[in-house]
This record gives sequence, structure tokens and C-alpha cells, in this order.
Amino acid sequence: MVHSSRRRRRQAGFRALSKVALLAAILVASAHWTAAVAEDPNPVAKVPKRDPAMSAAFARAAATLDDFLAKWRNPPPGAERFVVKIGLTDAPGLPGYAVVRPDAPVAGPVEWFWARDLRVNGADFSARLGNDPERLRNVTFGQTVHFTRQDIGDWMYRRYGKIVGNATACPALAHASAEERRQMKEQYGLDCGST
Repeated sequence: MVHSSRRRRRQAGFRALSKVALLAAILVASAHWTAAVAEDPNPVAKVPKRDPAMSAAFARAAATLDDFLAKWRNPPPGAERFVVKIGLTDAPGLPGYAVVRPDAPVAGPVEWFWARDLRVNGADFSARLGNDPERLRNVTFGQTVHFTRQDIGDWMYRRYGKIVGNATACPALAHASAEERRQMKEQYGLDCGST
């Protein structure tokens, strides 16, 4: 009972931290479409697969990943809640999932998760999933997943309460309604320009 209560509090806190980030999480729905999903009753509208803005966001996140990892290893004042975005799909056998690299062609559904409690395992990483899956069956909230540096699709942390990183938020919100964009700007200060 205590464990369940603690888990709910942890989930609620993480959702509050990364609502924008979760809105920007991408779900591959078919060979031709991806959809942004969230811990929110109103997920972002579908984003075309290989959307140029999303591909550019993945590239920006990859280009700045070394700086993020340096700050994660030695956090500057006010920096906290370091997370990375990892794409997963269900897979047969153990561990029950496969990691999907950004912009990789995949036949089945893929969900993007913000993962926390990042750890180095030799040349690779592990982290715990920060949200429940929407469609995948073989992963759960809090599960530890293993991945490489090349598998990281995005990164984010908070500094003095403001989100730093999260390159994929604006490309995902570009396909959202004007009302969803307005809410994100008001609630989180996220300004995606004309998107």
C-alpha cells in the first residue's frame, strides 16, 4: 500500500515536471505516421513520419548531447531532474522490448519515453521509465531500460524551475491545435513561434 502511494506521488511529480516533454513524445502508429502521446487526456495530433522539423529536432538534441551529459555529471547550480527520451517497441523474448533510434525505420508501434535516474554502464546507459506506456505491453512505469548514446532521441532538465532542452516539443506541437499550443505557452512558457 505504501509502495503504491509512493509510486503515485512519484508519477504525479514526474508528470508535472515533464508535461510538455510528454506531449512531445512520439508514437509510431504505422509505417507512414507517428503520433505524439502524453500523460494527458488530449494527446497532440499526428505528426507525419520523417517530419523534417522533428528530424531536425532529433539532430539538434544529438548535437548538444555531450553538453547535456557534462551537466548531468556535474550539475550547475539550480539544475535538476535530468531525463533522456528513449524510443521503445515491444519485442519477443527478454527483455521484452527493443530500443529504437531516432528516425529509424520501424514496422511496429514505437513509444517515446522520458527516462530518469540515468546511470552509466560501461559504454552504455540505463534509466528508469518515467511514464506508463500508452500502447506497448512489455514495459512499465519505473522499469529500468538499457540503451546506448546513439539511442537517445532528446534530453531535458530543469534549471531554476525552467525547462532546458526538449528539442522535440515544438515540432510535435506544430501539429497540435491552436488551443493546445496556447495552453503550453501559458503553462510552461513554451513559445514555438508560429507553430
